[in-house]
Amino acid sequence: MDQIEEIRSKIDLVQLISESVVLTKAGRNFKGLCPFHSEKTPSFMVSPERQIWHCFGCQKGGDAFGFLMEMERIEFGEALRILAKKAGVKLESYRPSKNESEKEKLYEVNHLASEFFHYLLVSHNIGKKALSYILQRGITKGSLEKFKIGYSPPMWEGLQKYLVGKKGYDVLDLEKAGLVIKGQKRDSFYDRFRDRVMFPLFDHRGNVTGFSGRLLDANAKEAKYVNTPETAIYHKSELLYPLQITKEEIKKENTAVVVEGELDAISCFQVGIKNVVAIKGSALTEAQARLLKRFCENLVLSLDSDSAGDMASRRGIEIADKAGFNLKVVTLEKYKDPDEAAQKEPDYLKEQINNAENIYDFFISSAFKRYRGKTAEEKRKIGQELIPILAKIEDEIIKDIYIKRLSEKLEVNEESIILQTKKVFSKAPVTPKQSQPVIQKTRREILEEYLIALAFQGKEAKRLLSEKTRSLINLPVYVKLIEKLEEFFKENKRFSSQFFFNFLPVELRDAYDKLYLVDFGARIEDKQWLEKELEESEKQLETLKIREEIKKLTDQIKSEKSEEEEKKTREKMLLLTRKLATLGKTI
Repeated sequence: MDQIEEIRSKIDLVQLISESVVLTKAGRNFKGLCPFHSEKTPSFMVSPERQIWHCFGCQKGGDAFGFLMEMERIEFGEALRILAKKAGVKLESYRPSKNESEKEKLYEVNHLASEFFHYLLVSHNIGKKALSYILQRGITKGSLEKFKIGYSPPMWEGLQKYLVGKKGYDVLDLEKAGLVIKGQKRDSFYDRFRDRVMFPLFDHRGNVTGFSGRLLDANAKEAKYVNTPETAIYHKSELLYPLQITKEEIKKENTAVVVEGELDAISCFQVGIKNVVAIKGSALTEAQARLLKRFCENLVLSLDSDSAGDMASRRGIEIADKAGFNLKVVTLEKYKDPDEAAQKEPDYLKEQINNAENIYDFFISSAFKRYRGKTAEEKRKIGQELIPILAKIEDEIIKDIYIKRLSEKLEVNEESIILQTKKVFSKAPVTPKQSQPVIQKTRREILEEYLIALAFQGKEAKRLLSEKTRSLINLPVYVKLIEKLEEFFKENKRFSSQFFFNFLPVELRDAYDKLYLVDFGARIEDKQWLEKELEESEKQLETLKIREEIKKLTDQIKSEKSEEEEKKTREKMLLLTRKLATLGKTI
């Protein structure tokens, strides 16, 4: 057994997928909502016996490696290393691709940079001023360690002297990681981060992907924050800080509190709000929403209380709503951001989070805050903003509640708002929905797949070798599968799904695996039900076979050249028709 097979055999696929998808038992399989496309009815199946998964909606499928690669958007080498660690297997002979090696080096460089910055902050004289500053901001020494906060020295080549001079990395590796910037002189580089408090940015797996550097001097002319640019491993729109630390608490609470910056997240964490993440940017992105969806179903947006934070909340609501979250919004009237609230009045912050507004309450209060709603023109602007939002509410009771609430605040009749909501739909252009192409199966394909899946999942594989059953199977892929099954039993007394899989040629393995993903639920464990279904499926296939033969004979009559030949053909048709009638009575 090679190392890839060893890892595959040691990984429990159901447990692995359950870390990202809620799975429920369905007979011998498990099912859940597909994480790779939006759906309301589960079509994502996992077979513990075959250690495979498949979505019948988007048609994606595979094994543990395939799931991790698709879920994390990583290459095979990285998936291999992650699963090897989970399985307790020490990799010996795997050679990573050039791209994988490049990413691994960037992770190494960033990790060493974070260690360098952290050491300077907590253990070196050069970081004393920065240490004093960050402690005065209310960040505890425990948080400095937990979040690996550091300090970049006020030097043009301080980091380079460490990583290039002492650790032997090429300065081009540092440039690819976004740690240095090319100077005007040939072959010259200078450190991107200088005299800043450094926040290492980890992905949810614990890799340092980049940094955010904050100025100590609030009056300096430079940008308050400098972030790592987009690199092969750092993508601003995908990162949530510090998800690698808070993800378990988010899972436990089934809720994530979303804030805007690193200090907001750390301050919240320090006062006991441990299910917190900070977005990198002014609003929640689709990629961040997809990532959070793996850990929880509820979001509480607690962004800055200024107009930019208000706008970011409104954009974030739209993104999160599309991703299927249950949403609430925190309004901090007394403080400018969660950091300040956590530092000055943590109980108030917790209370506001616990009493977060429904999104429609937030939309209404936000609109009135910006437009007041005193004059006719101000009321018109509020209506223009809110009525399209209310018109989209599917629950008629909820819609009625907020139409009434808006009418009271605007001091207008409910009927006028209802009329306006109807106009929204009458003016909206009808755009055709983009849907996944539906693969239509013939009745024969459905019946043959059902029968053979029943036999394999029900531990009745030998039944497929009976003369009667074999005569009913026409599809080439299943004919070949049964031929291979016959060969297998010549060499083996007992059937094993894995041994048979290994026995099969590559071109038949995918079709075989999919048979174990057909959803029979708990009924597959019921031997009486199984026998009845096998018999019923065989009768249905026999009926189909007779009808196909009658159709063939009907076409044949049209081309018969003599009366004698036509008579014989009609006699065959009569026998088949009688047989069909007999079968019909037993079906």
